[in-house]
Amino acid sequence: MTDRAMADAQAAAVAGQGPAYLPPFAHSRLGTMGIELELMVLDRLTFDLLPAAPDILRLLDLQDKRWIATPEITTSMLEVASSVLENYQQAETELEEIRRSVERAAFAVGAVIAGGGAHPFQRWSDQRIYPKDRYRASARKFGYLAKLFTVFGMHVHVGVPSGDEAVRLCAWLTQRAPLFIALSANSPCWQGENSGFCSARSNVVGAFPMSGTMPAHIRSWGQFEQHFARLAGLGIVGSIKDFYWDVRPKPEFGTIELRVLDTPLHPAYAAALACYARALCIEAYRQPGRWPADDGPELYTWNRFSAARDGIDGVWIDPESGRSCSIADVINADMSRLAPKSDDPGFGRARAQIEQLLRDGGQARWLTRQLAAGYGMNDLARHASELFSQKATALHGFPGAGR
Repeated sequence: MTDRAMADAQAAAVAGQGPAYLPPFAHSRLGTMGIELELMVLDRLTFDLLPAAPDILRLLDLQDKRWIATPEITTSMLEVASSVLENYQQAETELEEIRRSVERAAFAVGAVIAGGGAHPFQRWSDQRIYPKDRYRASARKFGYLAKLFTVFGMHVHVGVPSGDEAVRLCAWLTQRAPLFIALSANSPCWQGENSGFCSARSNVVGAFPMSGTMPAHIRSWGQFEQHFARLAGLGIVGSIKDFYWDVRPKPEFGTIELRVLDTPLHPAYAAALACYARALCIEAYRQPGRWPADDGPELYTWNRFSAARDGIDGVWIDPESGRSCSIADVINADMSRLAPKSDDPGFGRARAQIEQLLRDGGQARWLTRQLAAGYGMNDLARHASELFSQKATALHGFPGAGR
């Protein structure tokens, strides 16, 4: 099958207009990265979500760029995806270019852009499904859940040389995925209320069938293909996009994809978080044949819940030892262990960004401190857009952090 035919088959399967299709796992160089960010499009007067993504995309399509911008399921969402990246410096540089370009295009249509995992006061019933076959099919399939899915995540792709290794590294990265939920958490408000969670977004994803994690019995790419074929035969899945797992293989790219993160309030944090995920994957790859402990889904579910509720103040139960550890301590220990092993000349700068997030108490705590100080939901959305508009070089922690 030609590359074009494979792409057409994949697109038809994703849109629900053709037979189920899983491409072969493409070879990719270990440690290459891709970063996807789902961004909020806001009215620059009210800071409510604004259905202006189609207009912004038309302007971005006129630009000559390495990265891409695409629609998301509702018209107040915008997704940007980086080119293939090698290291922190490339990620930081390209994400800053993306930030500037998207901001300019949004301004031209009366909008502003913000990061964050969930808009603080939007109502799901007000959202509009993007006029695209795939999203119309999702709305038919999932009903109100399609609009409820107006939440905003960051996805990190890490290149892996083979499908077998992709399955193994998925298992390792899944074990530590709650750490990334905690570190990226910045959606404490949901539908106009303080949710009591640092990441309310994380709870929305679990409403979908095929959410959760890759089954532990899958230990090779061949076994994954068999799993896919079984579900496809039952009419449950049509493509890899029907798996809403926290970490999943992405065969057409030759990557594994970490999907649990709230979109950071500034792209500079995205670069640092992606480099952390990359370093963990390379570390696991260099321990061939080693698999993480499998204590069943309950432990992972609890670690995920703790991270979403308490952010970096939460507790992580180590599946290997059974010990309860502070999430912040686990992340700091990872930074100390990974730094001397890293082949990324910018890892020290990524580490500094992550340690700054830990010192500030995390992004969610910055937002809840504003609520405690008397700011309203509109103010939270405005402040998020103002933080997004800062140049990366001017970013030194959160405004007012520690006050």
